[in-house]
Amino acid sequence: MSFDKKTSLGFIDVASGKTSIMICSFANPDKPVLLGKGEVETKGFVGGRVVNFSEFSNCVNKALEIAELQAGGNISNVVLSLSDFKYRSSYVSSKEIEFPFEETITKKYIEQCAYRIDFQNKIDRDKEAIIHIVPVRYVVDGNKVVLNPEGIFAKKIRADYHIVTVDGQMLSDFEAVLKSLNLTVVKVSTNSYASSQAVLIDDDKNIGSLVIDIGKSSMSVAAFVEGSFFFNCSFLLGGDTITNWLSRKLNVRFDEAERLKIKYGVRPPVALDFSQYINAFVIGENGENEAQEILKSTYLLCANEVARQIVQLVYKKLSGNVLPYINRIILTGGGSKLIGLKEIFEDVFDCSVRVGRPVHIDVLGDGFDDVEYSTLVGLYLLYKNQHIVNDVVEKKENDNLWRKFKSIWDEYFG
Repeated sequence: MSFDKKTSLGFIDVASGKTSIMICSFANPDKPVLLGKGEVETKGFVGGRVVNFSEFSNCVNKALEIAELQAGGNISNVVLSLSDFKYRSSYVSSKEIEFPFEETITKKYIEQCAYRIDFQNKIDRDKEAIIHIVPVRYVVDGNKVVLNPEGIFAKKIRADYHIVTVDGQMLSDFEAVLKSLNLTVVKVSTNSYASSQAVLIDDDKNIGSLVIDIGKSSMSVAAFVEGSFFFNCSFLLGGDTITNWLSRKLNVRFDEAERLKIKYGVRPPVALDFSQYINAFVIGENGENEAQEILKSTYLLCANEVARQIVQLVYKKLSGNVLPYINRIILTGGGSKLIGLKEIFEDVFDCSVRVGRPVHIDVLGDGFDDVEYSTLVGLYLLYKNQHIVNDVVEKKENDNLWRKFKSIWDEYFG
């Protein structure tokens, strides 16, 4: 098919390990088409911060060039995920809508609640950037709590919202890089919230679940309770944290610790491991690599202890916020592939844990079925679902109130 810039959109997932971009055509919203995909190693971006503008810009541009070459044209609009950023969850309510007489709650009234959000000085708009505003519950007639009030006969309605924010300056720096490449960000999502769209089923959301997206330098957490997006946070603890600890404890270089970690994982040793040896390159007295055989059990005992300590840190950080409501954990992202990590989460959190692969999307094909693409698939689903909402809102464009609401919805919701 011929490339149309107006109907083509890029999806960008910048993680500490790699930057991935895919381009899709929405010329026919009912039948989107994957046009191109590009991936490169991430450079100039560490811990949620652009530490080298030129290096990071070149990195994104390389991935973009690969994807645009396949697509057959240049894009201008992108949907972006934020990885390694520090998220903050807050809760706000809308101002109550009261009708002269009881009437049926319609989508119009539900959407008007968003226009009446009362931030109550909970958000510092000078320092924080709002990423998500998601309805958690609705209260009708002052005391009746429902997840969806549409069709209910009532006299009053109020909505409670979960708001996720990030450091505004960090986001501005990020967007400045994209602007230098003539890209406009039309939607932003935290990577764990995007991933949740690709890996969760309805039962996960209802029973109380955590999605933990594990990258090289961070873990991003999204919690769902009673069907609603309940909490979002991130920790600068990831695959590289395990590798760094292994490097120190085993006296090996970082790349050697990474090799051992990928090959042997972090599972506890079994009887056979106490008699087997593995080859490793330790740092000798002169600072050079020295080949050495070490007991496989020695490595596994160390790796399991290191990974367990990190998971326990995550557990402690979450214990006071959401854990009482959580019955299931879904691990995703490239770090979730680590052998034995799932079992450590099961033991520490004392609940069922699975590695969540993204739902298969025919449009994207088999190439996006791996856990490392959960965020990209989730971004696609977020946009596709949002696109339908925007079509509905567009019909109200002649109404001044709806124009104001549409700008709020387009900027934040999803």
